[in-house]
Amino acid sequence: MTKLFRSAFLAALLTVSIVPATLAQTGDQPLSSQEVLRLVSQARGKVVVINFWASWCGPCRQEVPELIDLRKRLSPDKVLILGLSLDQDPSQYQNFIARAKFNYPVHLTKPDVAQAYSIRSIPRTVVYSPKGELVHSQEGYMPGAQLERIIQKHLGA
Repeated sequence: MTKLFRSAFLAALLTVSIVPATLAQTGDQPLSSQEVLRLVSQARGKVVVINFWASWCGPCRQEVPELIDLRKRLSPDKVLILGLSLDQDPSQYQNFIARAKFNYPVHLTKPDVAQAYSIRSIPRTVVYSPKGELVHSQEGYMPGAQLERIIQKHLGA
């Protein structure tokens, strides 16, 4: 019975973590690098886009509307877009997500995430193929059209 309860709890937790950020923002606990890898592996079969950002980063704020637009146009059955904030002040993170109206999951991260992904500057965008392979990593601003081309290339693979 305990095993069944634990499985049901984990399934519910996963469901909450992948619904749009407007539903999952409140009470978010920062994700560790292991939790990020778990989300990527659970999205096998989809192209996974992870955008590392912070509320104080101008180019990061510039990318958000483009990612919101991509989320509107690309099927959530085929593409997971995940925003991972490197903000160290949770209140700045909460204030920004309240204003930005994200339509994809966003989470604060623990310090080990920046280290695990060797992040030296942000924004940084990484793309995983449907097979879970890292196929693209870019530091700095990435126009939505460029990201969409990368996604489309791997949707057919």
